[in-house]
Amino acid sequence: MRTTSRLLLLAALTGMSAHALANPAVKAAASRFVGGIAWQEGSVLTADFSCAGKAQSAILGTSDKEIVVAVFTQDLAKPPEVLRFASADRNPAEAKIRLEDSSLTKDEIVSLSNATPPGYRPSKSCKGLRLSDDSSDAAHIYWDHEARRFDTWTQ
Repeated sequence: MRTTSRLLLLAALTGMSAHALANPAVKAAASRFVGGIAWQEGSVLTADFSCAGKAQSAILGTSDKEIVVAVFTQDLAKPPEVLRFASADRNPAEAKIRLEDSSLTKDEIVSLSNATPPGYRPSKSCKGLRLSDDSSDAAHIYWDHEARRFDTWTQ
């Protein structure tokens, strides 16, 4: 039985949400693949981040030197896509991620950031991530359809 199916069954039996049960599993998987990072179980978000038409998990982690976002595009048994942000540019103690719609047009992004993000495509079903820390401009994490990886633009 797949991990997702087990979590849904356990959620139904215990009355807990599947999302609440998934958080420890996502944190454990992130720790297994990316060591030396304090993964924040409460930061786990679930959405279709890579426009693959399926639910995927993202988690935020920090260390003294960096802020890390791990996105599991397949399942928790496979390594995540990892984005790293230097603590010299951002405040790890204040870092947080949240879901972000990917419906902005390229022209709207250019008006906000003065640059066109490569490989960006507006979508009503795919979600992006917004990394903020109350000290610097937010990093908008999106799926780059051309390079087939995550990329960022800042506002």
